Amino acid sequence: MAIVVFWLAVLFIAYTYVGYPLGVWLLARRRPEETPEQLDACDWPPITVVIAVYNEAQRIARKIANLRNLDYPQEKMSILFVSDGSTDATNELLAKASGISWHAYAERRGKPYALNCGLQRVGTEIVVFCDVRQEIERTAFKHLIGRLVQPGVGAVSGELVHRDPQSHVAANIGLYWRYEKWIRRSESRVASSIGATGALYAIHRSDFEPLAEDTILDDFEIPMAVVRRGRRNVFEHRAIFFDELQQDTAGERKRKVRTLTGNYQAFSRHRWLFSPRQNPVFVQFMSHKVFRLLVPYALMLALGASLAAEGWFYAGIAVVQVAFYTIAIAGSRAARMRSNRIVSFAVVFLELNWAAVLALVNFLSSRTDAKWEKT
Repeated sequence: MAIVVFWLAVLFIAYTYVGYPLGVWLLARRRPEETPEQLDACDWPPITVVIAVYNEAQRIARKIANLRNLDYPQEKMSILFVSDGSTDATNELLAKASGISWHAYAERRGKPYALNCGLQRVGTEIVVFCDVRQEIERTAFKHLIGRLVQPGVGAVSGELVHRDPQSHVAANIGLYWRYEKWIRRSESRVASSIGATGALYAIHRSDFEPLAEDTILDDFEIPMAVVRRGRRNVFEHRAIFFDELQQDTAGERKRKVRTLTGNYQAFSRHRWLFSPRQNPVFVQFMSHKVFRLLVPYALMLALGASLAAEGWFYAGIAVVQVAFYTIAIAGSRAARMRSNRIVSFAVVFLELNWAAVLALVNFLSSRTDAKWEKT
C-alpha cells in the first residue's frame, strides 16, 4: 500500500510541475502565434487607465510621466487615479497634477472597492488596469490594445519582466516566474490564460462585474468572469512592464500566501470554476491552479510512504527527501548558505509550497484582507 501511495503522489507532482506544462506547450506549438493588430493613428480606440493607490505620494509624479511617455495617442488616453483612504500627500499631488482625473474617499476600503468606484467613472469601452509602482515599456499599450480589439478576445494581460536580481534567492524566484510565464503563454495560445498579471491588463468596460469588497484577487476574478462569458483571456508577451524582485523569502512568502489565500477565496465563491460544463478552461484551471495547491500534501504523502515502504530503493528516496528539506530549512535560517544556487532553489521551492499550506490555514481561519500591505 505504501508503494502505491508513493507512486501516486510522485505521478501527481510530476504531472503538475512537468507533465501539464509540457503538454500545454506541445499543444500551443500546433497553433499559429497571434500578433496584435496594427491600427492607423486615427483608429486606436479611446481608453481609460485606472490606478488604485494608497499612500503613494512618492510615486505619483513618476507614474504620470511614464504614462504620458507611452506610444499611444495621448488624446485618446484618460488617466483615473482612485485614492483609497490615503493619509499622506497623495491626494494633494493628484489635485495639482494636470491632465488626469482622480477620486478619493476618507476611509481605506481596499483595492476592490477602489476599482468598483473607478469603473463607475469610466466613460470608454476599454479599461486598462495598472499599479503605480511598475514602469511600463513605451509600446506596451499598443500591443495590449492591439490584442484586445481582435474578435473573441475579452481580456489581455501584459508581461512582467523582473530587473536583474541582486541575490540568488531573487534569481530563483525569477526563474519560477519565467516558468510561470511560459505556462501562461502556452495556455493563451491554446485557449485562455488562467488569471492575469495584476499590474497591467485590459478588458472591455461592458465585461466588468463589480467585485465583492473583500476580494483578494481582482486579477483572477475579473478575467475569469470574461472567460465564463465565452471570450478569451490572452497573455501578450510584447506588452512589457518592469518591476523589482523580492530580495528575501519573507517578502515573497507574504506576497505568495496572500495570493494563494485569494485562490481559496475565489474557489469558494465561484463554484462554476469546478464545472466542466460552465468553465471553458476547466482542464487548465484544475491543472494550473487547483493541483498546485495540493502539491504540498502530495509531497508529504511521498515522504511518509517512502519511509513506510520496504526496500533499499525507497529508503534511499526517503534519505534524499529528508536531505533536501533539511537543506531548505537550514538555508532559510542562514543567509550565507543561500549564496549556493542549489540551496537557494531548495529554499524557494519549500517556501512556495509552505505558502500554500499557510494560505489554506488563513482561509479556513478567515484571516483574509483586501487591504494589501506593501512588502
